[in-house]
Amino acid sequence: MKKVISIICITLLVALYSCDERDDLRSDIDNLKERVANLEASIEQMNSDISNYQQMVEGKILVVGYSKDEQDNYTIELSNGETVTIYSGKVDMNDMPLFSVNASGHWAYTINDMTTELLVNDKPVSAIPEAGTAGVTPKLKVDANGFWLISIDNGSTWNKLGNNQIADGTQAVANASSLFSNVTIDEATGQITFTIRADNSQVKVPIYGKDFYLTIKYEGTATFGLGQKQEFLVEQANVETATIENQTWGVKLTENKLIVTAPKTNVQGKEYEEQIYIKIFSKEGYCRVVKLPVKLLTTEIDANSALAWQRFRQGEDNVLPDYSYAGYNHGESAPQGAFSLGYQVINVKERMTAKNMTAREALISILQEKGMTRVNGTNKLNANAKIVIYFPAGDYILHNDDDNTRDESKQKDAVDSKNNNVSSGIEIYGGNFVIKGDGPDKTRLIMETPNLPTSISNLSSSPILLAIKHTNGPNNAGNSPKLASVTENAKRGDFTVKVSGTTGISSGQWVQLRLRSGDRELVKKEIGPIALNENWAIAKAPISINQSSDDLYGVKITEFHQVKSASNGKITFYEPIMHDIDIKYNDTEGWEIRTYKYLENVGVEDLSFVGNALDGYAHHGEGHAEQAKVGWQYDGAYKPLLLQRVVNSWVRNVHFESVSEALTFAESANSSAYDIRISGKRGHSAVRSQGSSRVFIGKVRDESAGNDVYGKSCQGQFHGCGVSKPSVGTVLWNVTWGNDACFESHATQPRATLIDNCSGGLVYYRAGGDENEVPNHLGDLTLWNLNVTGTDSHASNFAWWSDSDTWWKIFPPIVVGTHGMNVKFSGKEQQQVTYEESTGMKVSPESLYEAQLRERLGYVPGWLNALK
Repeated sequence: MKKVISIICITLLVALYSCDERDDLRSDIDNLKERVANLEASIEQMNSDISNYQQMVEGKILVVGYSKDEQDNYTIELSNGETVTIYSGKVDMNDMPLFSVNASGHWAYTINDMTTELLVNDKPVSAIPEAGTAGVTPKLKVDANGFWLISIDNGSTWNKLGNNQIADGTQAVANASSLFSNVTIDEATGQITFTIRADNSQVKVPIYGKDFYLTIKYEGTATFGLGQKQEFLVEQANVETATIENQTWGVKLTENKLIVTAPKTNVQGKEYEEQIYIKIFSKEGYCRVVKLPVKLLTTEIDANSALAWQRFRQGEDNVLPDYSYAGYNHGESAPQGAFSLGYQVINVKERMTAKNMTAREALISILQEKGMTRVNGTNKLNANAKIVIYFPAGDYILHNDDDNTRDESKQKDAVDSKNNNVSSGIEIYGGNFVIKGDGPDKTRLIMETPNLPTSISNLSSSPILLAIKHTNGPNNAGNSPKLASVTENAKRGDFTVKVSGTTGISSGQWVQLRLRSGDRELVKKEIGPIALNENWAIAKAPISINQSSDDLYGVKITEFHQVKSASNGKITFYEPIMHDIDIKYNDTEGWEIRTYKYLENVGVEDLSFVGNALDGYAHHGEGHAEQAKVGWQYDGAYKPLLLQRVVNSWVRNVHFESVSEALTFAESANSSAYDIRISGKRGHSAVRSQGSSRVFIGKVRDESAGNDVYGKSCQGQFHGCGVSKPSVGTVLWNVTWGNDACFESHATQPRATLIDNCSGGLVYYRAGGDENEVPNHLGDLTLWNLNVTGTDSHASNFAWWSDSDTWWKIFPPIVVGTHGMNVKFSGKEQQQVTYEESTGMKVSPESLYEAQLRERLGYVPGWLNALK
């Protein structure tokens, strides 16, 4: 029995030993595979570096571009279309061969600090071309047994490197393997010096002396539905030719656009990402590679979209107005860069130096010289100035107490440090001009002290620092003579109206389509379920237009339109009308076409406006011990910019710091404000469309903050971006405001506003508006994918109007995709919403404006993609 037991034990031990041996062998094989796999990317990078290094030594390539990331890693673009990355800090090369060129011009390699000349068939390998021969470029790889192999004939034959060198890839870092250890850029000499990791030798490479680039104005990965077309803005310099390396995507490159069309089918059957590669070549044949990351969905872009959007596309049971015509050039393109317009450039800093002027004096001097402001007591207007007023990098004080004056006939409640009581803004009467800086972080236009009010009881009466405007208002009969009466009814969305005549109306002209009425039936239709208060301005009878611009009462509808054609008793506009026309409401002139005087192509870009708003914000001075004295300081003391009666104009890449109000477009049309940042101390309001038509306000980041008068922390301006007066067709796109604020809807009859893919608070009373000018907003307020970041006690049963509430009265809006913090709207049964869909969850499309623009044009225009 013992023998049997012994035999069994021995057998078991042998079996166990054999299993352990097989496990060890399997582990060794797995480790080898892992080491080789880890090294693959590193080897690919090393082989690329070796080839590029050789071309540097031979003087065959230049540097055509370079950049540094947040970790101080450099990416160097070479003229052969390849890139070299030099990583900061110490990099463990994990026993990789580090190649260099020795003093004899032969290849050498270093492993573990030991340098050996590369020998093949016992002969050194030349890195530099010799007479009648070309230099040799080594290539590396690892064989199945883990040994380094080298080829000097582009991979046709391979030999073991040295004395059976083993590749240790256990800790390989593929993205940090580089032949180069350091790089030094000397822009003065136009050279970049590369340090070779193996022996600390250096090679100098010239920088291509010209601008040579293609920049795609888009960040991140562009998402496409099947067959979808998108445009991307591009900037390029010295690009002679370009090739597109892609077989499945439709790609077309023009001077300023990249047009990409997605495949109509997804062959992978799942969402996937890839790169579109564009090779650009200079006149000399130098190359750069530009990449656009793209993502392809498995469906068309509008699959699984919101019902409201489907109905808009189908035209049945649709509740949505068409907002796609908002913005500069009806949203179809962005303005050119200021310096590309061919205008005369006038440098403010040079004027200051040459004439020993302050910044304010220099600016006024330029305006007077060009007939764009008040000269010797007379207002001068130059509608075609064709200048760029250029503020190079620096600080420019455009207002302080030195500019104020003393007038004994004026208010004396607000005075400055010198006991002066009158401030004056700078009024600019000009079109076709741009005010430009070198960037918001470089050029600052400063208000050191407040502009004094004309009366401390009129909280908004402080003058505006820069007011760019036409002097003739649209509500004055002398300035805006009647051109025609509308003779037939028309529907919202129509482009053509029938009129009594077309004399004096021509293609390209801008006019106002207008109604003033006190008809009780119309008034009640305009306010919907909201109970009418006889003290409201809308409830009072209007008067016919006159010379005094007395336009205070009744229903007020004004749309500014550009005429496409006018003949045979019909006017066709470029844009759809935004309100139904019913000619029976003719108690005060009825629906009519009137002259509209305006300026065109006015731009403000690439600079900052800096104010000095008070901390402890007190709205209208409320809660402050001296409310009557300080209200104006909080609400109106620092107002840097107004554009009034302008069309196709813009404010972009501008920063507003510690201001009372950032920017207003007033009585304007088809203008844009985008890429805006508001910071510093909280003020009264942000960016506003006031009595304007189809203004686009996009990508505004309201980051002002502080404590209010009660010591409570506050975020953003008191009123976020929004509308006031009879504005129509305004779009707020991808805008943020504070958690304790709200979009602005400041009463006096705004209509048809789109709050699109925005984020911010939804807080009662922050919309704004005088109690006698409510409702805060009339018909067609549309909230699309609003991300609610702050609420108040009304959130659990949020009503848009209440008969018992004085200041919060909004015509039942269209609300789709409201999400973020939980808000429950009082429903359609309570007549609180016109339409509600998907409250609590975002919908597709993410942006209604973008989707409507895509539907109209057939593609997403590049300027909008550039803002994403």
